[in-house]
Amino acid sequence: METNIIQQEYLKSVLLSQLLLESNEALFFTTQYKQQIKHKINSLNKDLEEVVRNEYKIIYNTDAETTTNILRSIEDIITKLQTSTIDELVMINAVIDKYKENKEWFIKHAETEFLKLD
Repeated sequence: METNIIQQEYLKSVLLSQLLLESNEALFFTTQYKQQIKHKINSLNKDLEEVVRNEYKIIYNTDAETTTNILRSIEDIITKLQTSTIDELVMINAVIDKYKENKEWFIKHAETEFLKLD
């Protein structure tokens, strides 16, 4: 396996872990945040926070702009999925399948924007 692929998977894992920590915090004031779930989430967060924080800092300090843009893109897609209807989710899934079948067409015809950090 190429080192670049391993680094990309590592970066994805660390960023998704950061998002998990943030999403767990969003549960604190919900009715679903009961004692047993509260204990499990607090325990998981405690275990993850130190590791993720340290690894995130390393990745962020290596390339702050790319890290910020990737994290923003992940947060955007999660928000879009969370706020989509069932019909929209089915269509989004189909679009993702089409993208995976023909990435070249999407790369040629679609635009992605990265925020330039000052």
